[in-house]
Amino acid sequence: MRKMVKTGAAALMLVCMGSNVYAAAATASGCARPADMNALRTAAMQQRLMVAALSCGESQSYNQFVRSYQPELQASDKNLQAYFRRVNGKTGTADYHAYKTRLANASSMAVINDSVGYCASAKASFEEALGSKVQLVSFTSQAVIDQRFVPCPITTASTSDDAEKKAPVAPRTRPAQRSVPAQGGNVAQR
Repeated sequence: MRKMVKTGAAALMLVCMGSNVYAAAATASGCARPADMNALRTAAMQQRLMVAALSCGESQSYNQFVRSYQPELQASDKNLQAYFRRVNGKTGTADYHAYKTRLANASSMAVINDSVGYCASAKASFEEALGSKVQLVSFTSQAVIDQRFVPCPITTASTSDDAEKKAPVAPRTRPAQRSVPAQGGNVAQR
Protein backbone atom coordinates (compact mmCIF):
# COMPACT_ATOMS: atom_id res chain seq x y z
CA MET A 1 0.00 0.00 0.00
CA ARG A 2 2.80 2.39 0.94
CA LYS A 3 4.56 1.71 -2.37
CA MET A 4 1.37 2.57 -4.30
CA VAL A 5 1.03 5.87 -2.43
CA LYS A 6 4.67 6.74 -3.17
CA THR A 7 4.26 5.83 -6.83
CA GLY A 8 1.06 7.85 -7.07
CA ALA A 9 2.70 10.87 -5.43
CA ALA A 10 5.67 10.63 -7.79
CA ALA A 11 3.35 10.41 -10.81
CA LEU A 12 1.34 13.40 -9.61
CA MET A 13 4.55 15.39 -9.12
CA LEU A 14 5.67 14.57 -12.67
CA VAL A 15 2.31 15.60 -14.12
CA CYS A 16 2.40 18.90 -12.21
CA MET A 17 5.97 19.57 -13.32
CA GLY A 18 5.00 18.82 -16.92
CA SER A 19 2.02 21.18 -16.73
CA ASN A 20 4.20 23.97 -15.35
CA VAL A 21 6.77 23.44 -18.09
CA TYR A 22 4.03 23.49 -20.73
CA ALA A 23 2.52 26.69 -19.33
CA ALA A 24 5.92 28.38 -19.11
CA ALA A 25 6.82 27.34 -22.65
CA ALA A 26 3.48 28.58 -23.99
CA THR A 27 3.89 31.92 -22.27
CA ALA A 28 7.50 32.36 -23.30
CA SER A 29 6.95 31.49 -26.94
CA GLY A 30 3.77 33.52 -27.34
CA CYS A 31 2.03 30.54 -28.87
CA ALA A 32 -1.74 30.43 -28.68
CA ARG A 33 -3.45 27.78 -26.58
CA PRO A 34 -6.69 26.26 -27.90
CA ALA A 35 -8.82 28.79 -25.96
CA ASP A 36 -6.66 31.59 -27.38
CA MET A 37 -7.10 30.31 -30.95
CA ASN A 38 -10.88 30.15 -30.41
CA ALA A 39 -10.86 33.72 -29.08
CA LEU A 40 -8.81 34.95 -32.06
CA ARG A 41 -11.22 33.29 -34.50
CA THR A 42 -14.29 34.56 -32.64
CA ALA A 43 -12.97 38.13 -32.74
CA ALA A 44 -12.29 37.78 -36.47
CA MET A 45 -15.83 36.55 -37.14
CA GLN A 46 -17.46 39.14 -34.89
CA GLN A 47 -15.57 42.02 -36.55
CA ARG A 48 -16.52 40.65 -39.98
CA LEU A 49 -20.19 40.54 -39.00
CA MET A 50 -20.02 43.99 -37.36
CA VAL A 51 -18.72 45.49 -40.62
CA ALA A 52 -21.50 43.68 -42.47
CA ALA A 53 -24.02 45.24 -40.09
CA LEU A 54 -22.76 48.70 -40.99
CA SER A 55 -21.95 48.19 -44.67
CA CYS A 56 -24.59 45.71 -45.79
CA GLY A 57 -27.61 46.87 -43.83
CA GLU A 58 -27.51 43.83 -41.54
CA SER A 59 -27.71 45.65 -38.20
CA GLN A 60 -30.80 43.72 -37.06
CA SER A 61 -29.09 40.41 -37.80
CA TYR A 62 -25.93 41.55 -36.03
CA ASN A 63 -27.87 42.68 -32.95
CA GLN A 64 -29.69 39.35 -32.84
CA PHE A 65 -26.34 37.53 -33.20
CA VAL A 66 -24.83 39.48 -30.28
CA ARG A 67 -27.90 38.90 -28.09
CA SER A 68 -27.98 35.19 -28.91
CA TYR A 69 -24.30 34.60 -28.18
CA GLN A 70 -23.67 37.30 -25.58
CA PRO A 71 -22.24 35.12 -22.77
CA GLU A 72 -19.95 33.22 -25.15
CA LEU A 73 -18.84 36.43 -26.90
CA GLN A 74 -18.01 38.08 -23.58
CA ALA A 75 -16.07 35.06 -22.33
CA SER A 76 -14.19 34.86 -25.63
CA ASP A 77 -13.30 38.53 -25.47
CA LYS A 78 -11.91 38.08 -21.94
CA ASN A 79 -9.80 35.16 -23.20
CA LEU A 80 -8.55 37.33 -26.05
CA GLN A 81 -7.52 40.13 -23.70
CA ALA A 82 -5.81 37.63 -21.39
CA TYR A 83 -3.91 36.15 -24.34
CA PHE A 84 -2.50 39.50 -25.44
CA ARG A 85 -1.57 40.41 -21.86
CA ARG A 86 0.12 37.04 -21.34
CA VAL A 87 2.16 37.39 -24.51
CA ASN A 88 3.27 40.94 -23.66
CA GLY A 89 2.42 42.36 -20.26
CA LYS A 90 3.49 45.89 -21.17
CA THR A 91 1.64 46.30 -24.46
CA GLY A 92 -0.99 43.56 -24.17
CA THR A 93 -4.00 45.86 -23.87
CA ALA A 94 -2.83 48.04 -26.77
CA ASP A 95 -2.08 44.91 -28.83
CA TYR A 96 -5.60 43.63 -28.14
CA HIS A 97 -7.17 46.88 -29.38
CA ALA A 98 -4.83 47.01 -32.38
CA TYR A 99 -5.77 43.44 -33.33
CA LYS A 100 -9.49 44.20 -33.29
CA THR A 101 -8.91 47.41 -35.26
CA ARG A 102 -6.88 45.50 -37.88
CA LEU A 103 -9.70 42.97 -38.20
CA ALA A 104 -12.29 45.70 -38.73
CA ASN A 105 -10.06 47.49 -41.25
CA ALA A 106 -9.44 44.27 -43.19
CA SER A 107 -13.19 43.60 -43.31
CA SER A 108 -13.86 47.16 -44.48
CA MET A 109 -11.33 46.72 -47.28
CA ALA A 110 -13.00 43.46 -48.27
CA VAL A 111 -16.35 45.28 -48.54
CA ILE A 112 -14.74 47.98 -50.68
CA ASN A 113 -13.19 45.38 -52.99
CA ASP A 114 -16.30 43.18 -53.35
CA SER A 115 -19.38 44.47 -51.57
CA VAL A 116 -21.81 42.08 -53.27
CA GLY A 117 -19.76 38.99 -52.42
CA TYR A 118 -18.96 40.20 -48.91
CA CYS A 119 -22.57 41.00 -48.08
CA ALA A 120 -23.82 37.69 -49.51
CA SER A 121 -21.25 35.79 -47.46
CA ALA A 122 -22.13 37.73 -44.31
CA LYS A 123 -25.85 37.10 -44.84
CA ALA A 124 -25.14 33.36 -45.14
CA SER A 125 -23.08 33.53 -41.93
CA PHE A 126 -25.92 35.25 -40.08
CA GLU A 127 -28.37 32.60 -41.30
CA GLU A 128 -26.03 29.82 -40.16
CA ALA A 129 -25.44 31.37 -36.74
CA LEU A 130 -29.04 32.28 -36.07
CA GLY A 131 -30.90 29.55 -37.93
CA SER A 132 -29.80 26.53 -35.96
CA LYS A 133 -28.12 28.28 -32.99
CA VAL A 134 -24.88 26.33 -33.33
CA GLN A 135 -22.23 26.63 -30.64
CA LEU A 136 -20.12 29.75 -31.10
CA VAL A 137 -16.87 27.74 -31.18
CA SER A 138 -18.24 25.60 -34.02
CA PHE A 139 -19.55 28.62 -35.87
CA THR A 140 -16.26 30.51 -35.69
CA SER A 141 -13.98 27.51 -36.28
CA GLN A 142 -13.55 28.37 -39.97
CA ALA A 143 -12.77 32.05 -39.42
CA VAL A 144 -9.47 33.05 -40.98
CA ILE A 145 -6.88 34.58 -38.68
CA ASP A 146 -3.45 36.08 -39.17
CA GLN A 147 -0.77 33.42 -39.60
CA ARG A 148 1.46 35.05 -36.99
CA PHE A 149 -0.73 33.44 -34.33
CA VAL A 150 0.79 30.01 -33.90
CA PRO A 151 -0.98 27.31 -31.91
CA CYS A 152 0.99 25.84 -29.03
CA PRO A 153 2.26 22.34 -29.78
CA ILE A 154 0.39 19.68 -27.90
CA THR A 155 2.69 16.91 -26.77
CA THR A 156 1.68 13.96 -24.67
CA ALA A 157 3.79 11.16 -23.26
CA SER A 158 2.00 8.65 -25.48
CA THR A 159 2.88 10.56 -28.67
CA SER A 160 6.56 10.97 -27.88
CA ASP A 161 8.84 8.12 -28.99
CA ASP A 162 11.49 9.05 -26.44
CA ALA A 163 9.11 9.58 -23.53
CA GLU A 164 10.35 6.56 -21.61
CA LYS A 165 14.01 7.47 -22.16
CA LYS A 166 13.62 11.09 -21.06
CA ALA A 167 11.19 10.65 -18.16
CA PRO A 168 12.72 11.87 -14.90
CA VAL A 169 13.40 9.31 -12.23
CA ALA A 170 11.34 9.60 -9.07
CA PRO A 171 13.40 10.80 -6.10
CA ARG A 172 14.54 8.28 -3.52
CA THR A 173 12.73 8.45 -0.25
CA ARG A 174 15.52 6.91 1.89
CA PRO A 175 19.17 7.89 2.19
CA ALA A 176 21.82 5.63 0.65
CA GLN A 177 22.83 2.63 2.80
CA ARG A 178 26.59 2.84 2.22
CA SER A 179 28.92 5.74 2.81
CA VAL A 180 30.42 7.55 -0.14
CA PRO A 181 34.03 8.81 0.15
CA ALA A 182 34.63 12.53 -0.32
CA GLN A 183 36.61 13.61 -3.34
CA GLY A 184 40.33 13.91 -2.78
CA GLY A 185 40.14 12.78 0.83
CA ASN A 186 41.17 9.61 2.53
CA VAL A 187 38.01 8.47 4.22
CA ALA A 188 38.07 5.23 6.10
CA GLN A 189 35.78 2.66 4.64
CA ARG A 190 33.57 0.36 6.70
